[in-house]
Amino acid sequence: MNKGVLLGLVILLAAAIGFGGWYAYTGSQIGAAPEATPAAGTATSAATGSDTAGSTAATEVPLPEIAADEMTLGNADAPVTIVEYFSLGCIHCKHFHEEILPQLKADYIDTGKVRLVFRDFPLDGVALAAAQLSRCVSPMAYFAMVDTIFKQQEAWHIQEGVPVLAGIAKGAGMDQAAFDACIANKELRDKIIAGTQQGSNTFKVEATPTFIINGKKLSGVGDYAPFKEAVEAALAAQ
Repeated sequence: MNKGVLLGLVILLAAAIGFGGWYAYTGSQIGAAPEATPAAGTATSAATGSDTAGSTAATEVPLPEIAADEMTLGNADAPVTIVEYFSLGCIHCKHFHEEILPQLKADYIDTGKVRLVFRDFPLDGVALAAAQLSRCVSPMAYFAMVDTIFKQQEAWHIQEGVPVLAGIAKGAGMDQAAFDACIANKELRDKIIAGTQQGSNTFKVEATPTFIINGKKLSGVGDYAPFKEAVEAALAAQ
């Protein structure tokens, strides 16, 4: 994607699986405002759209194949690969990116031990719009856009949040036409939805954020310790 950009929520959910299918899939109102932040260590359920008690117990899942065009941090040949399924509208994903990722990056990603792969798993229509926006910027600007969207999550993750996202896009140098084109991009939208469905069907992703660490699925993580333990276990198994 080049510097393309976004439009309104109305056309956002009409594609691929349609309005009814997307509503049934998420089990939550399209564009509904997020609920109050629950205690750390809980996760947002992809099946119900509600907060559920988190569990840090790891379970076995297939090893994901990493495509060449996926957004990643770290060396491609790192001994440990972490695939993160996240929603930009998820408060626990925001917590991970702002509070846990910096330490994980310093300890394991920057040292060549871990590669982190970012996979969108939007839980509602506005979060899907945000995911599209993040994918419409230059790859070099992707991580900065994700950081910006997370920082402004409370402002845009509301019933009528797409115009707020348009303002974020404008701040990144996108004009309204580019913003509209991004949201209207059916190929991009379908790709994100297909990735979400694959995460649910193949890797049994039921909450965000969910992490697959060398074939072990970890969810409901509220602090750094479970990541350190899981990464160290993966490294020891090499």
